[in-house]
Amino acid sequence: MLLTALKLKLAALVAVAGIDTAEMPGASKEFTDILTALKTDQDKVKEAPGTGSPDVNKAFNDAVAKVRELAQKDDKDAIYALAHWGVLSGANINEVAALFRKAADKGQILAKSELAQVLMQAGAQNPDAVKEAIKLIKEAEAADNKVSRRMLAQLHLQGVTEGQNGAVVVEKSPMKAKELLEKGEKAKDGEATLGLAQIYSAGVEGIPQDQKKALEYLIEAGQQGSAVALSTYGARLLNGDPETPESPKLVKKDVTAALKMFNEAAEKGLAAANRILGQIYENGVGPDGADVKQDVTKAFEYYTKAANGNDPQALFRLGNAFETGIIKDPKGKRDDKDNILIQPNPKSALDLYRLAAQNNLAEAFYNVGVYYETGTVVDKDPAKAFTFLMKASTAGIAQAMNRLAGLYANGTGVAQDVVAAAGWYQRAADMNFAPAQIALGILYEQGAGVRQSRMVAAGLYAEAAQQGVALAMLRLANLYAVGVVPGTPELPRAWAYAMQADEVAKKSGNKADMDVTTNVIKQLEGKMKPEEITEAKKIFEKLPKPSAAAAPAAATVQDPIPAKKKK
Repeated sequence: MLLTALKLKLAALVAVAGIDTAEMPGASKEFTDILTALKTDQDKVKEAPGTGSPDVNKAFNDAVAKVRELAQKDDKDAIYALAHWGVLSGANINEVAALFRKAADKGQILAKSELAQVLMQAGAQNPDAVKEAIKLIKEAEAADNKVSRRMLAQLHLQGVTEGQNGAVVVEKSPMKAKELLEKGEKAKDGEATLGLAQIYSAGVEGIPQDQKKALEYLIEAGQQGSAVALSTYGARLLNGDPETPESPKLVKKDVTAALKMFNEAAEKGLAAANRILGQIYENGVGPDGADVKQDVTKAFEYYTKAANGNDPQALFRLGNAFETGIIKDPKGKRDDKDNILIQPNPKSALDLYRLAAQNNLAEAFYNVGVYYETGTVVDKDPAKAFTFLMKASTAGIAQAMNRLAGLYANGTGVAQDVVAAAGWYQRAADMNFAPAQIALGILYEQGAGVRQSRMVAAGLYAEAAQQGVALAMLRLANLYAVGVVPGTPELPRAWAYAMQADEVAKKSGNKADMDVTTNVIKQLEGKMKPEEITEAKKIFEKLPKPSAAAAPAAATVQDPIPAKKKK
């Protein structure tokens, strides 16, 4: 009887859409049945994405509706699931927090941990929220929640104070952090063990650096299922520790050992190990594939295994593959049917991106948002696009910040707010994202959402130009042609930047871009004296050389010389 009961209990466990009932002791049969049905549908999608049967979006929305009905009956796990999914979909944060709090009050430990994470985002603006978050973290850790244990350890590493007097909320104590992580390590929490590896690798106050011990914990963390630890140690085995003064020089290159380690982990069911093997075979290892030959077919077999294990990065990589198509031999012809491994299929790509987004992968939120913004295989839905792009932006994706800023600037899917647009462009620009630097520069030129400043605009364009973006060089040419300081045009410097843009356009081979740059140069030369052209050539030779080639498609060149200035 005991064995039968155990099998039934194991069979009832399900992990889907960012929810794992293994972490929900006592989850109701009704709740588990809903997740099991959703998992069945999503597994079918993974086997044949893009077929429309079942519809991945409808399957998820149906599950949400059923869970909502169950939550209305006060099922604490259903209430938690609604809050968790609300966080992923970018729902109103106050409504999400209320759901988490309701579930937490009923004893749902995961809800306490995730409510704490929501409250901690309030930061210095709301000390009371931080205090409540820390209380919840301590309660969840006492209930053996591994995420809260790691959060509390991190808080002890940093220390938390409040107010002008610096009242201590959480004592800064690396030793207490270490004790918490050691508790997690004994409970076989790979992420806690990885935390110990990181402490000993860097060394902290009271805990001296010990690279040998760090490596031991790193290996153990990988064995306990930490994907980061597994990939970190595997990379060290694939390449060996470098012969540099700061290198620990403890791991020698051993490709065979690395592959053996990843294969053993994959056989034990670790999805991340299959994904890492996919990455190894997709790119090959060593010069000319001397260690591991590139094998795209084998790579995507591993990616598929990882995706079936719900690895979000593998789901995302498969989404990329269906978006662009994959050929077996990169040296072969793309239109050769025998060389095609995966045909382009935008609907399949979207299905896979959605599944990755349900597992909280920021890049997937961005891609789903773009699909809704552009109306690719779905109806255009600016509001949904805004929601997904906001989620990706708050997770730190520069491309998402740039597109989100565009939505604010144009009032698409959200009320028009040029100040908010400038703020998001600034965040992306701070990450050295060239299209955002250019867009923010234009706002500074116009004084839209920011205080007008051609000087600031020039600085932003220069940062983008340093990345090899022709449009940024032309924006600089335009600025200097009319004068960064109003009324003081600098035509030689304008010509130098236009010539630099022309070089980039020629390297890219884009005829339309070359026509634009040629036209700008001719216009400037028509206004310049011979001695100014001589000076311009000297300036051109001294311009900083771009550190990267090729402007991104989002920043293709346009003629920036206003029509009224043309001759």
